[in-house]
Amino acid sequence: MMSVSKLSVIGLILLLILFLISTVYSRPEVCGYIEKVVDGDTIWISIEDVLEDRYGNFSGDSFKVRLADINAPEISGPDGLMSRDALIQLIGRYGNFACLDIDDNNIYDKYGRIVAILYLSYNETHMINVNKYLVENGYAEYIDYDNEFNPQEFMLFISKDSGVSEDSIPDIYILILLALVVVIYIAKRRNIRL
Repeated sequence: MMSVSKLSVIGLILLLILFLISTVYSRPEVCGYIEKVVDGDTIWISIEDVLEDRYGNFSGDSFKVRLADINAPEISGPDGLMSRDALIQLIGRYGNFACLDIDDNNIYDKYGRIVAILYLSYNETHMINVNKYLVENGYAEYIDYDNEFNPQEFMLFISKDSGVSEDSIPDIYILILLALVVVIYIAKRRNIRL
């Protein structure tokens, strides 16, 4: 039988695993309808559904949103118009119902716009990360601003249910495997029978 200290060590490690998994993967926090595309990295959205309690006061309001960690060319030039049009076409293809993963560190940029990753419904099971799509297709570039996001960790698709994409499942298995190795190592060092 395991002692309380043995259970505590294992419990702490499992909590650490869950924390790491929850911080690695993006999850939408509010959803609504895109009202207007301003340019290749800015939209207006009317919030209809709040998935995270801390944003409850957003429901029913319209907000200007700056797409996190990307920069599209200025609208005054041909590349800017092309970037804006690509965003309009993407919304036309997948619909104007969108979800946001808001920057929990700052929420707003210095111009009062919400900073977020924008997701559109790709199919019945997945959403597409618009920020990543625009960069991968040459309509914007990454700029790692001071916020909760790391553009190097952006996934193009996430599951509508979990926020985790199929291409990220091996990452979860690696985290779990590493945690199990740590648990076994600690157990052997302390002569704990599991």
